Amino acid sequence: MIDLNQHSPKTLDELVQCCQDAMTAASLLACGLAYYQPHGIDLVSYHGDSTGAPAILYRYEATGAETPRWHSRFLDVETLRESPVEAIARQQVLPVYWSAVSKEARLTRAERAYMDRLLGRYPNDGISLKVHGPGGDSAVVGLGFAAKQARLSSIALYKLLCAAQIAHLRYCALAESQSPRDFGLSPREVEVLEWIATGKSNGVIAEILGISPHTVDTIVRRIFAKLDVNDRTTAAIRGLGAGLLRRPKDNAP
Repeated sequence: MIDLNQHSPKTLDELVQCCQDAMTAASLLACGLAYYQPHGIDLVSYHGDSTGAPAILYRYEATGAETPRWHSRFLDVETLRESPVEAIARQQVLPVYWSAVSKEARLTRAERAYMDRLLGRYPNDGISLKVHGPGGDSAVVGLGFAAKQARLSSIALYKLLCAAQIAHLRYCALAESQSPRDFGLSPREVEVLEWIATGKSNGVIAEILGISPHTVDTIVRRIFAKLDVNDRTTAAIRGLGAGLLRRPKDNAP
């Protein structure tokens, strides 16, 4: 879970300051999520374009507690390849509405089935947009609406695009400035962390690396201890922020 305590930017100026002050990928993430939630967004996804980049979704859940909580899960990168939203967002300057994509006449059967599942799961609609970084380090960001609403104005859409771009550029700067050796991970631990970031389970990682599941469990515990995290998603975020997960990975089971 992502704790948004002490992160409450409400304007783009405040978001810029929050992102500038963020020294880790986790704190940067908190800035972005805290900005989106008051703007009627309860779902944020991030899918890096580079090979092996993780695809992660964050969903806001009102718990009644004083501090808002965002719960995270990995997305299936293979399933995302069937997504027409991702492809269209990469070709657009401004955000694209999911409902507009579903009405495209040229969708394949697989793409139409994907859109039916997406809008069935998130009936309040949402938008996707592309953010750009140095060296072609781009990503697609998805923003889901908390409630049904009229189409946003062009200014409101542009502000959301700017917010995502600001956070992405800060992430790129953090990734460049932090040494991959900061956390003291061994080459094997980095390798396991890379597979964690692509959403692989410990059992699948054991099969890929040809080692026992018990050994993978031990390595994962060491990774968590060195990164000072308690879950796989936060480990991936911290690894991304430290520049540990830049090496492409081949497609694997």
